[in-house]
Amino acid sequence: MLPVFELPASIIHWDQIGARPSGAFWQNPSDWEEFEAKILRLSGFTQHLPAVKSSRYLRADSLAVDDLRRLIDAHLEVTENKRVPVVESCALFGGAILIIDDLPVLFPQCCSTISTVYDWKVLLAPQFQEGYFCLEGHPAPKAIREQDYLNIICEDEGEEFYPPTTPIIRVEVADLAMAVEQAELQMQRLCERVDSLSAEYGAKSISRYLIQGQ
Repeated sequence: MLPVFELPASIIHWDQIGARPSGAFWQNPSDWEEFEAKILRLSGFTQHLPAVKSSRYLRADSLAVDDLRRLIDAHLEVTENKRVPVVESCALFGGAILIIDDLPVLFPQCCSTISTVYDWKVLLAPQFQEGYFCLEGHPAPKAIREQDYLNIICEDEGEEFYPPTTPIIRVEVADLAMAVEQAELQMQRLCERVDSLSAEYGAKSISRYLIQGQ
């Protein structure tokens, strides 16, 4: 499981980018990889790693502090005269990519935030049997406990999952527990790095709002 950020549209200099490549990033990876690299370059990002080649998802553990600041400024719509107060903001956009056998099988959905990484821990509770999770994004997946396994249902009558995934993803609870533990360690380090910028945004701990979504 990999915590990731998704670039907000407000950070993109659309007038300089040019035409979007054809198809989706998994259908036309070479053109999309070049397109996304151009977006990052024009947006001033200097240190970053794509979570999945040619996608707009960036590994949350790869961004330099200056790049985290750029991401936060875009999220808070910072200009010379105004800024959304951190305490009134939702978390940064992103979430967790579920990876099984080195293949990404489930991505954060539309409007998902990085704070949904923490939602996966709910599925590990002994009393958990069935329920939707990562509710900030849409559509939301549903998990059903079946002894030592979780069946993650990725079907919605009104909206398709993007990128496309299999209707049911089956994962061992023990394997998911290890993945969640590693993801939470990454999130802890991320919070520490984001909090190093807290004074600039007038809050004691900006990770509370921008990462944990409290």
